[in-house]
Amino acid sequence: MVRRYRRPERAGARRFKLSWLAVPALVLLILGFRLVEEVGQETTVAQRFTVLRVVDGDTFELVGGDRVRMLTIDTPERGQPLYDSARTVLEGLVMGRPVDLQFAGPRRDRYGRLLAYVYVDTLLVNALLVRQGLAYVYLFDDTDMSRREVELLMQAQKSAIMNDAGMHGLARAQESYYVARKGSLRFHRPDCPRIANTSPDHLVRFGTREEALLQGLAPARNCRP
Repeated sequence: MVRRYRRPERAGARRFKLSWLAVPALVLLILGFRLVEEVGQETTVAQRFTVLRVVDGDTFELVGGDRVRMLTIDTPERGQPLYDSARTVLEGLVMGRPVDLQFAGPRRDRYGRLLAYVYVDTLLVNALLVRQGLAYVYLFDDTDMSRREVELLMQAQKSAIMNDAGMHGLARAQESYYVARKGSLRFHRPDCPRIANTSPDHLVRFGTREEALLQGLAPARNCRP
C-alpha cells in the first residue's frame, strides 16, 4: 500500500522562493556555510578537474573539452521555469573551480559525456541543486541505491518539498491523483498518452505528486506532472 504524504495547507498563494536577486547571496551562503548533511569524504587529487564552462543546470564542460552530466538529478530544460536560476547557481558554484568527480557505473553516456557526482571541496553539488528545488532526483534502474550520494539526494528532495523550494513552490495544475507503471521510476498525469493503454492492474496510484517524489519517482517528461 502506498502511504500518502499530506502537507498542511498554507495561507495565500504559493510563491517562487528563489528570486534573481537572491541567487548571488545564495551562492555566497552555500560556499561559506556548507550543509552538514552534504559533507562527504575528501576525494583523491587524480579525480579533480577544472570547470571551463557551464552548459545548463546539470551539465558543464571541463578544461580539456570533456563534458560532465551530473548523476541522478534532472534540472529544467531551456524555456522551462527556473532554467536560468539552476544554471546561474551551478555556475556560481563550479565555474573556474576545481571539482572532484565521483563515478558510479559507466563513466560515459551515449553522448560521450562523463557521468558523475560532483563535489566542490566537500559539498555535493548535485544534492545542493535538489535542496534548492532547482533539480529533481532522477533515478534509473541501474542506479546504485547503496551509495551515500543517493541518500543525500533523497534527503535533499524531502527538504525541498517541505519548504516549497524552487520548483516545489511553483503554481501548477493539480490532478486528483497521479500514476506510474509498476516498477517504473517515472510518474504521470492520469490522462498521459504514455500510459493510456496500460491496464489499471499494472499501475500504482499516488494521491499527490509529492508522494511519488518522496518515493524516488521523477515526473515523466512528456506530460510533466
